[in-house]
Amino acid sequence: MTQHKVIAEDSLSAMDEISKVLGKDAVILKTKKINGKIEILGSNNIEDIASSNAKKIIKQKSNFSHLFSNHKLEHGIQNRKFNNILEEEKQNDNKHLKNVTETNVKNFNSEYIDVKTFSRFTHKIENLLRNMIISDFGDLYQSCHKSLTFELLKNGFSKNIISEFQEKIVYKDDIDPELLFYHYLAKKLVIPYEDKISNSEVIFVNGPSGSGKTTLCSKIASYILDNKLVANDKHKLSIVNFGPKSSNHSELINFGRLLNLNVSSISSTEDIVKFIDINKGHKKLIIDVSQEIINTSSFIQYLEKITLDKNCSNLIAIPASTNKNMIKSIMKFYKSAFPTIGLTKLDEANISAEELSVLGELNCKIGILSGSRSIIGSIAFAKREVLAQYMKDMSI
Repeated sequence: MTQHKVIAEDSLSAMDEISKVLGKDAVILKTKKINGKIEILGSNNIEDIASSNAKKIIKQKSNFSHLFSNHKLEHGIQNRKFNNILEEEKQNDNKHLKNVTETNVKNFNSEYIDVKTFSRFTHKIENLLRNMIISDFGDLYQSCHKSLTFELLKNGFSKNIISEFQEKIVYKDDIDPELLFYHYLAKKLVIPYEDKISNSEVIFVNGPSGSGKTTLCSKIASYILDNKLVANDKHKLSIVNFGPKSSNHSELINFGRLLNLNVSSISSTEDIVKFIDINKGHKKLIIDVSQEIINTSSFIQYLEKITLDKNCSNLIAIPASTNKNMIKSIMKFYKSAFPTIGLTKLDEANISAEELSVLGELNCKIGILSGSRSIIGSIAFAKREVLAQYMKDMSI
Protein backbone atom coordinates (compact mmCIF):
# COMPACT_ATOMS: atom_id res chain seq x y z
CA MET A 1 0.00 0.00 0.00
CA THR A 2 1.46 3.38 -0.99
CA GLN A 3 -1.46 5.67 -0.15
CA HIS A 4 -3.90 5.62 2.73
CA LYS A 5 -6.90 7.82 3.54
CA VAL A 6 -8.00 8.49 7.13
CA ILE A 7 -11.07 10.27 8.49
CA ALA A 8 -10.83 11.25 12.15
CA GLU A 9 -12.16 13.69 14.73
CA ASP A 10 -8.96 15.78 14.66
CA SER A 11 -5.78 16.07 12.59
CA LEU A 12 -3.54 14.65 15.35
CA SER A 13 -5.52 11.40 15.49
CA ALA A 14 -5.55 11.22 11.70
CA MET A 15 -1.77 11.67 11.45
CA ASP A 16 -1.24 9.07 14.17
CA GLU A 17 -3.22 6.59 12.08
CA ILE A 18 -1.26 7.50 8.91
CA SER A 19 2.01 7.00 10.80
CA LYS A 20 0.92 3.58 12.13
CA VAL A 21 -0.23 2.32 8.71
CA LEU A 22 2.40 3.86 6.41
CA GLY A 23 5.35 4.42 8.75
CA LYS A 24 7.01 7.50 10.22
CA ASP A 25 8.57 8.58 6.93
CA ALA A 26 5.16 8.98 5.28
CA VAL A 27 4.12 12.35 3.89
CA ILE A 28 0.75 14.11 3.81
CA LEU A 29 -0.56 14.63 0.28
CA LYS A 30 -3.91 16.25 1.04
CA THR A 31 -5.87 17.48 4.05
CA LYS A 32 -9.47 18.68 4.10
CA LYS A 33 -12.37 19.12 6.50
CA ILE A 34 -15.62 17.22 5.84
CA ASN A 35 -18.70 17.56 8.07
CA GLY A 36 -16.62 18.63 11.04
CA LYS A 37 -14.09 15.81 10.65
CA ILE A 38 -10.56 15.77 9.24
CA GLU A 39 -9.75 13.74 6.13
CA ILE A 40 -6.05 13.15 5.41
CA LEU A 41 -4.49 11.37 2.45
CA GLY A 42 -0.98 10.05 3.17
CA SER A 43 1.61 8.16 1.16
CA ASN A 44 4.83 6.22 1.65
CA ASN A 45 5.52 5.99 -2.07
CA ILE A 46 9.12 7.01 -2.71
CA GLU A 47 8.12 9.36 -5.56
CA ASP A 48 5.55 11.13 -3.36
CA ILE A 49 8.12 11.47 -0.55
CA ALA A 50 10.76 12.86 -2.91
CA SER A 51 8.27 15.31 -4.40
CA SER A 52 7.16 16.45 -0.92
CA ASN A 53 10.77 16.93 0.26
CA ALA A 54 11.58 18.93 -2.88
CA LYS A 55 8.65 21.25 -2.19
CA LYS A 56 9.80 21.64 1.43
CA ILE A 57 13.32 22.53 0.35
CA ILE A 58 12.04 25.16 -2.10
CA LYS A 59 9.81 26.64 0.58
CA GLN A 60 12.49 26.54 3.26
CA LYS A 61 15.02 28.39 1.12
CA SER A 62 13.12 31.54 2.09
CA ASN A 63 13.97 31.07 5.76
CA PHE A 64 16.77 29.75 7.93
CA SER A 65 15.06 26.77 9.54
CA HIS A 66 16.21 24.31 6.84
CA LEU A 67 19.71 24.58 8.30
CA PHE A 68 18.50 22.87 11.47
CA SER A 69 16.30 20.01 10.34
CA ASN A 70 13.96 18.73 7.65
CA HIS A 71 10.79 17.96 9.56
CA LYS A 72 8.89 14.84 8.57
CA LEU A 73 5.45 13.62 9.56
CA GLU A 74 6.68 12.22 12.91
CA HIS A 75 7.98 15.68 13.88
CA GLY A 76 4.61 17.24 13.15
CA ILE A 77 2.83 14.62 15.26
CA GLN A 78 5.31 15.03 18.15
CA ASN A 79 5.07 18.81 18.06
CA ARG A 80 1.28 18.64 18.34
CA LYS A 81 1.57 16.30 21.31
CA PHE A 82 4.11 18.59 22.97
CA ASN A 83 1.82 21.56 22.33
CA ASN A 84 -0.99 19.72 24.11
CA ILE A 85 1.26 18.89 27.09
CA LEU A 86 2.58 22.45 27.40
CA GLU A 87 -0.91 23.94 27.05
CA GLU A 88 -2.31 21.55 29.67
CA GLU A 89 0.48 22.56 32.04
CA LYS A 90 -0.36 26.24 31.48
CA GLN A 91 -4.02 25.62 32.32
CA ASN A 92 -3.04 23.70 35.46
CA ASP A 93 -0.75 26.55 36.53
CA ASN A 94 -3.57 29.06 36.06
CA LYS A 95 -5.95 26.85 38.07
CA HIS A 96 -3.36 26.51 40.86
CA LEU A 97 -2.82 30.28 40.92
CA LYS A 98 -6.57 30.82 41.25
CA ASN A 99 -6.77 28.36 44.16
CA VAL A 100 -3.87 30.06 45.90
CA THR A 101 -5.49 33.46 45.45
CA GLU A 102 -8.75 32.23 46.97
CA THR A 103 -7.03 30.67 50.03
CA ASN A 104 -8.17 31.98 53.41
CA VAL A 105 -5.40 34.22 54.77
CA LYS A 106 -7.14 35.63 57.85
CA ASN A 107 -4.47 34.09 60.15
CA PHE A 108 -1.54 35.33 58.09
CA ASN A 109 -0.51 38.10 60.48
CA SER A 110 -0.20 35.70 63.38
CA GLU A 111 1.65 32.96 61.48
CA TYR A 112 4.60 34.36 59.60
CA ILE A 113 8.39 34.13 59.50
CA ASP A 114 10.46 37.25 59.64
CA VAL A 115 12.08 37.86 56.22
CA LYS A 116 15.54 38.43 57.68
CA THR A 117 15.35 35.25 59.74
CA PHE A 118 14.25 33.25 56.70
CA SER A 119 17.01 34.81 54.58
CA ARG A 120 19.70 33.84 57.14
CA PHE A 121 18.32 30.31 57.29
CA THR A 122 18.33 29.82 53.51
CA HIS A 123 21.83 31.28 53.28
CA LYS A 124 23.09 28.65 55.76
CA ILE A 125 21.40 25.87 53.79
CA GLU A 126 22.95 27.13 50.54
CA ASN A 127 26.40 27.10 52.11
CA LEU A 128 25.90 23.51 53.28
CA LEU A 129 24.76 22.34 49.86
CA ARG A 130 27.11 24.38 47.69
CA ASN A 131 29.82 21.74 47.29
CA MET A 132 27.71 18.66 47.87
CA ILE A 133 28.03 15.89 45.27
CA ILE A 134 25.02 13.64 44.72
CA SER A 135 26.20 10.17 43.83
CA ASP A 136 22.88 8.33 43.92
CA PHE A 137 20.24 9.92 41.71
CA GLY A 138 17.98 7.00 42.59
CA ASP A 139 17.21 8.73 45.89
CA LEU A 140 15.86 11.72 44.05
CA TYR A 141 14.24 10.42 40.89
CA GLN A 142 12.50 7.36 39.59
CA SER A 143 14.62 5.15 37.35
CA CYS A 144 13.30 6.76 34.17
CA HIS A 145 14.08 10.22 35.55
CA LYS A 146 17.55 9.04 36.54
CA SER A 147 18.29 7.74 33.06
CA LEU A 148 17.16 10.99 31.41
CA THR A 149 19.09 13.08 33.95
CA PHE A 150 22.37 11.29 33.25
CA GLU A 151 21.77 11.50 29.50
CA LEU A 152 21.18 15.26 29.63
CA LEU A 153 24.19 15.78 31.92
CA LYS A 154 26.30 13.76 29.49
CA ASN A 155 25.07 15.99 26.64
CA GLY A 156 26.30 19.06 28.56
CA PHE A 157 23.15 20.57 30.08
CA SER A 158 23.56 22.03 33.57
CA LYS A 159 22.06 20.53 36.72
CA ASN A 160 20.09 23.75 37.32
CA ILE A 161 18.38 23.63 33.95
CA ILE A 162 17.69 19.88 34.14
CA SER A 163 16.18 20.15 37.61
CA GLU A 164 13.99 23.08 36.53
CA PHE A 165 12.03 20.86 34.14
CA GLN A 166 12.69 17.39 35.61
CA GLU A 167 9.35 17.00 37.38
CA LYS A 168 7.39 18.24 34.36
CA ILE A 169 8.55 15.46 32.05
CA VAL A 170 5.92 12.81 31.30
CA TYR A 171 6.86 9.24 30.41
CA LYS A 172 4.59 7.62 27.84
CA ASP A 173 5.25 5.16 25.04
CA ASP A 174 4.43 7.72 22.35
CA ILE A 175 6.41 10.61 23.89
CA ASP A 176 10.17 11.09 23.67
CA PRO A 177 11.02 12.46 27.18
CA GLU A 178 14.36 13.87 26.04
CA LEU A 179 12.73 15.80 23.20
CA LEU A 180 10.02 17.01 25.60
CA PHE A 181 12.78 18.44 27.82
CA TYR A 182 14.15 20.29 24.80
CA HIS A 183 10.69 21.71 24.11
CA TYR A 184 10.43 22.98 27.68
CA LEU A 185 13.85 24.63 27.47
CA ALA A 186 13.13 26.05 24.01
CA LYS A 187 9.84 27.49 25.29
CA LYS A 188 11.78 29.23 28.07
CA LEU A 189 14.37 30.62 25.63
CA VAL A 190 12.31 31.66 22.60
CA ILE A 191 10.41 34.94 22.30
CA PRO A 192 8.11 35.95 19.39
CA TYR A 193 10.10 38.63 17.61
CA GLU A 194 8.59 39.15 14.19
CA ASP A 195 6.02 41.70 15.44
CA LYS A 196 8.74 43.47 17.44
CA ILE A 197 10.81 43.94 14.28
CA SER A 198 7.76 45.19 12.41
CA ASN A 199 6.67 47.65 15.12
CA SER A 200 10.05 49.00 16.18
CA GLU A 201 10.98 52.39 14.80
CA VAL A 202 14.58 51.98 15.97
CA ILE A 203 16.47 48.67 16.01
CA PHE A 204 19.89 48.74 17.67
CA VAL A 205 22.14 45.81 16.75
CA ASN A 206 24.83 45.41 19.41
CA GLY A 207 27.42 42.74 20.14
CA PRO A 208 31.16 42.09 20.30
CA SER A 209 33.48 42.54 17.33
CA GLY A 210 33.16 39.73 14.81
CA SER A 211 29.73 38.68 16.08
CA GLY A 212 28.03 39.28 12.73
CA LYS A 213 26.29 42.58 13.63
CA THR A 214 26.76 44.12 10.20
CA THR A 215 25.50 41.04 8.38
CA LEU A 216 22.55 40.81 10.77
CA CYS A 217 21.64 44.46 10.12
CA SER A 218 21.56 43.74 6.40
CA LYS A 219 19.44 40.62 6.86
CA ILE A 220 16.89 42.52 8.94
CA ALA A 221 16.80 45.29 6.33
CA SER A 222 16.28 42.71 3.58
CA TYR A 223 13.43 41.09 5.54
CA ILE A 224 11.69 44.44 6.12
CA LEU A 225 12.01 45.41 2.46
CA ASP A 226 10.61 42.06 1.30
CA ASN A 227 7.79 41.71 3.81
CA LYS A 228 6.85 45.06 5.33
CA LEU A 229 7.45 47.78 2.73
CA VAL A 230 6.28 48.25 -0.84
CA ALA A 231 8.71 49.33 -3.55
CA ASN A 232 7.85 53.03 -3.26
CA ASP A 233 8.46 53.05 0.50
CA LYS A 234 12.18 52.24 0.50
CA HIS A 235 12.88 55.77 1.68
CA LYS A 236 11.15 54.86 4.96
CA LEU A 237 14.01 52.54 5.91
CA SER A 238 17.57 53.56 6.68
CA ILE A 239 20.72 51.75 7.86
CA VAL A 240 23.08 53.61 10.17
CA ASN A 241 26.73 52.90 10.92
CA PHE A 242 27.26 54.11 14.49
CA GLY A 243 31.00 54.12 15.15
CA PRO A 244 34.13 56.30 15.32
CA LYS A 245 35.08 58.25 12.21
CA SER A 246 38.14 56.05 11.85
CA SER A 247 36.09 52.84 11.74
CA ASN A 248 35.78 50.95 8.45
CA HIS A 249 32.17 50.37 7.44
CA SER A 250 32.72 49.48 3.78
CA GLU A 251 30.96 46.14 4.26
CA LEU A 252 27.80 47.90 5.46
CA ILE A 253 27.98 50.27 2.48
CA ASN A 254 28.24 47.29 0.12
CA PHE A 255 25.19 45.71 1.75
CA GLY A 256 23.37 49.03 1.38
CA ARG A 257 24.14 49.06 -2.35
CA LEU A 258 22.93 45.47 -2.68
CA LEU A 259 19.63 46.41 -1.04
CA ASN A 260 19.48 49.83 -2.73
CA LEU A 261 19.47 51.63 0.62
CA ASN A 262 21.46 54.62 1.80
CA VAL A 263 23.87 54.07 4.69
CA SER A 264 24.39 56.97 7.10
CA SER A 265 27.47 57.23 9.30
CA ILE A 266 27.31 58.79 12.79
CA SER A 267 30.18 58.93 15.28
CA SER A 268 28.87 60.38 18.56
CA THR A 269 26.05 59.66 20.99
CA GLU A 270 24.86 63.29 20.77
CA ASP A 271 24.52 63.01 16.98
CA ILE A 272 22.71 59.64 17.09
CA VAL A 273 20.23 61.09 19.60
CA LYS A 274 19.51 64.01 17.25
CA PHE A 275 19.29 61.70 14.21
CA ILE A 276 16.76 59.43 15.93
CA ASP A 277 14.67 62.40 17.10
CA ILE A 278 14.61 63.93 13.61
CA ASN A 279 13.50 60.68 11.95
CA LYS A 280 11.03 59.63 14.63
CA GLY A 281 7.72 58.73 13.02
CA HIS A 282 9.14 59.09 9.49
CA LYS A 283 11.77 56.37 9.11
CA LYS A 284 12.56 52.98 10.50
CA LEU A 285 16.22 52.93 11.56
CA ILE A 286 18.51 49.91 11.80
CA ILE A 287 21.64 50.93 13.72
CA ASP A 288 24.87 48.91 13.53
CA VAL A 289 26.71 49.79 16.77
CA SER A 290 30.51 49.35 16.72
CA GLN A 291 32.48 47.89 19.64
CA GLU A 292 34.18 51.24 20.30
CA ILE A 293 30.81 52.96 20.80
CA ILE A 294 29.51 50.13 22.98
CA ASN A 295 32.34 50.80 25.44
CA THR A 296 31.26 54.40 26.08
CA SER A 297 29.11 54.94 29.18
CA SER A 298 27.06 57.73 27.58
CA PHE A 299 25.73 55.39 24.89
CA ILE A 300 24.84 52.62 27.37
CA GLN A 301 22.94 55.13 29.51
CA TYR A 302 21.06 56.35 26.42
CA LEU A 303 20.38 52.78 25.27
CA GLU A 304 18.93 51.85 28.67
CA LYS A 305 16.68 54.92 28.53
CA ILE A 306 15.45 54.63 24.94
CA THR A 307 14.71 50.90 25.16
CA LEU A 308 12.03 51.71 27.74
CA ASP A 309 10.06 52.76 24.67
CA LYS A 310 8.20 49.76 23.22
CA ASN A 311 8.98 51.07 19.72
CA CYS A 312 12.70 50.56 20.24
CA SER A 313 14.48 47.20 20.11
CA ASN A 314 17.92 46.17 21.37
CA LEU A 315 19.16 43.08 19.52
CA ILE A 316 22.40 41.45 20.71
CA ALA A 317 24.33 39.46 18.10
CA ILE A 318 25.90 36.38 19.72
CA PRO A 319 27.74 33.87 17.49
CA ALA A 320 26.95 30.19 17.97
CA SER A 321 30.58 29.55 18.96
CA THR A 322 30.51 31.98 21.94
CA ASN A 323 31.55 30.35 25.24
CA LYS A 324 29.47 30.54 28.40
CA ASN A 325 31.71 33.05 30.19
CA MET A 326 31.49 35.47 27.30
CA ILE A 327 27.69 35.06 27.21
CA LYS A 328 27.51 35.87 30.94
CA SER A 329 29.67 38.96 30.43
CA ILE A 330 27.66 40.21 27.44
CA MET A 331 24.26 39.75 29.08
CA LYS A 332 25.44 41.37 32.32
CA PHE A 333 26.60 44.38 30.32
CA TYR A 334 23.21 44.83 28.58
CA LYS A 335 20.91 43.56 31.35
CA SER A 336 19.22 46.96 31.87
CA ALA A 337 18.63 47.59 28.15
CA PHE A 338 16.01 44.86 27.51
CA PRO A 339 18.23 42.73 25.25
CA THR A 340 16.94 40.13 22.81
CA ILE A 341 19.46 37.68 21.35
CA GLY A 342 20.10 37.09 17.69
CA LEU A 343 22.05 33.81 17.41
CA THR A 344 24.41 34.29 14.47
CA LYS A 345 26.77 32.14 12.37
CA LEU A 346 24.70 29.01 12.96
CA ASP A 347 25.84 27.67 9.59
CA GLU A 348 29.46 27.84 10.78
CA ALA A 349 29.21 26.41 14.30
CA ASN A 350 26.79 24.79 16.76
CA ILE A 351 25.84 26.40 20.03
CA SER A 352 26.46 23.81 22.73
CA ALA A 353 24.20 22.48 25.49
CA GLU A 354 26.41 24.21 28.06
CA GLU A 355 25.83 27.63 26.48
CA LEU A 356 22.10 27.01 26.02
CA SER A 357 21.95 26.14 29.73
CA VAL A 358 23.59 29.45 30.61
CA LEU A 359 21.10 31.33 28.43
CA GLY A 360 18.29 29.56 30.24
CA GLU A 361 19.72 30.24 33.70
CA LEU A 362 20.06 33.94 32.83
CA ASN A 363 16.47 34.03 31.50
CA CYS A 364 17.71 35.23 28.12
CA LYS A 365 15.34 35.44 25.16
CA ILE A 366 16.28 34.39 21.62
CA GLY A 367 14.41 36.22 18.87
CA ILE A 368 16.40 35.56 15.68
CA LEU A 369 18.39 32.68 14.17
CA SER A 370 20.84 33.59 11.45
CA GLY A 371 23.61 32.27 9.25
CA SER A 372 26.45 34.21 7.64
CA ARG A 373 26.78 32.96 4.06
CA SER A 374 23.77 34.65 2.49
CA ILE A 375 22.05 37.98 2.99
CA ILE A 376 18.71 37.64 1.26
CA GLY A 377 16.29 35.05 2.63
CA SER A 378 18.57 33.67 5.35
CA ILE A 379 17.02 34.95 8.56
CA ALA A 380 14.49 33.08 10.70
CA PHE A 381 12.52 34.16 13.73
CA ALA A 382 13.16 31.72 16.54
CA LYS A 383 10.48 29.08 17.08
CA ARG A 384 10.18 26.58 19.90
CA GLU A 385 9.81 23.58 17.57
CA VAL A 386 12.90 24.46 15.52
CA LEU A 387 15.12 25.15 18.54
CA ALA A 388 13.95 21.97 20.29
CA GLN A 389 14.70 19.83 17.24
CA TYR A 390 18.07 21.58 16.89
CA MET A 391 18.98 20.57 20.46
CA LYS A 392 17.83 17.02 19.78
CA ASP A 393 19.95 16.83 16.63
CA MET A 394 22.99 18.09 18.55
CA SER A 395 22.70 15.18 20.98
CA ILE A 396 22.84 12.51 18.26
